[in-house]
Amino acid sequence: MMHNKQSKYILVVEDSVMFTRILQRSIESVDGFKVIAVENFADLRALLKENRYQFFASLLDVNLPDAPHGEVIDYVLAHNIPSIVFTAKLDDSFRKKIYTKGLVDYVLKEGPANVQYVVSLLRQLKRNSNIDVLVVDDSATVRAYIKHLLVIYQFNVFEAVDGVDAIEIVKQNPNISLVLTDFNMPNMDGLELTKNLRIEHSNQEMAIIGMSAFGNNQLSAHFLKLGGSDFIIKPFLEEEFFCRINQNMELLEHISQLKFLATRDYLSGLFNRRHFFDVGNSLFYRYQKKGLHIGVALLDIDHFKKVNDTYGHDAGDTVLRQLGKLLIEKFEGEGNRHSMVARYGGEEFCFLLVAKNKHQIEEKLSALRQRIEAELFLLDDGFELKVTASIGLFTGTAVDLKSALTIADKALYQAKEGGRNQIISLSA
Repeated sequence: MMHNKQSKYILVVEDSVMFTRILQRSIESVDGFKVIAVENFADLRALLKENRYQFFASLLDVNLPDAPHGEVIDYVLAHNIPSIVFTAKLDDSFRKKIYTKGLVDYVLKEGPANVQYVVSLLRQLKRNSNIDVLVVDDSATVRAYIKHLLVIYQFNVFEAVDGVDAIEIVKQNPNISLVLTDFNMPNMDGLELTKNLRIEHSNQEMAIIGMSAFGNNQLSAHFLKLGGSDFIIKPFLEEEFFCRINQNMELLEHISQLKFLATRDYLSGLFNRRHFFDVGNSLFYRYQKKGLHIGVALLDIDHFKKVNDTYGHDAGDTVLRQLGKLLIEKFEGEGNRHSMVARYGGEEFCFLLVAKNKHQIEEKLSALRQRIEAELFLLDDGFELKVTASIGLFTGTAVDLKSALTIADKALYQAKEGGRNQIISLSA
């Protein structure tokens, strides 16, 4: 069987074929997950010995016919695979045993809701693998303990010894979206750190969780008023620790999704027209004031109506989606923070580009036109389609972004009238 190289393999060790099928169907409904299942301890040992798969996580039945006392747990953990266990019963001694071993979580075998909980856990692990976390504590022992817990949940972890160190690490690693900070530290304590972090990072983009062994209602209230997201008293239960973290990260994720829906075009994934003008106007003024070379362009897919009429609107949507991915790749990646591209409407896309000179802007758009001409657009029925694009470019000085786009639109009209699949550049 062929597997996608991007698949995240999930190991399932379960002697019930029916339960395995239910798990597999639910887990593989999530994009990127692929289940590899075995029914007993012997098959598990043989599978891991092959070293054929790099498992992202595992789901383990603790009571197997040839391993009735949870022997699979230690064996799988020895292979450094994050593990979730299934159990028919739960008591305090079993819960303590689970977290002592460093398992992700436990799931009771009770019904469909528990299967969905497993899927939710796997989604969290997948999300966490892309999240950078900073642990701030002057105790090396505490940092090591908290880092150990976070690594179990697949977070990428940074460490800082105090608030001053933490601020420097955040500057060097701008993708940090969760900070766990102690309160009593030398040089800069947790309260002062939170106050400083909130100057540059809002609670919509970074969660800050305070931790203290001397916590009280007054301290937690003061921390929350300074911009803290949550507060936890040490020592804490691992379950509570993970629940608080997951709730905060889910909140950030929901905010991010809402921002995406408000600023992005649902079909192409690019910024929408409204966001282009909201943000683009300030960028236009800023870059023009600095004396930088600005390019404002409009791109139109040639004969797009013919694509819809010949192959159907689904084919047209496929072209827009694939072109959107291409434009995001070329204009939103690292090194392109001064570029902006949006879906202007229909089959038209607008650009705001900044470079050292006019020639660089023209070269970039010329390379894009050639890339589109060479691209194969794969339709749902397997048919491959090719399209071309016309581009109108304005470079120079204009009153505002709208005025620059008006001139770019005139250049686009000339490109289409002149035979299409070309760039026409105009200046003020």
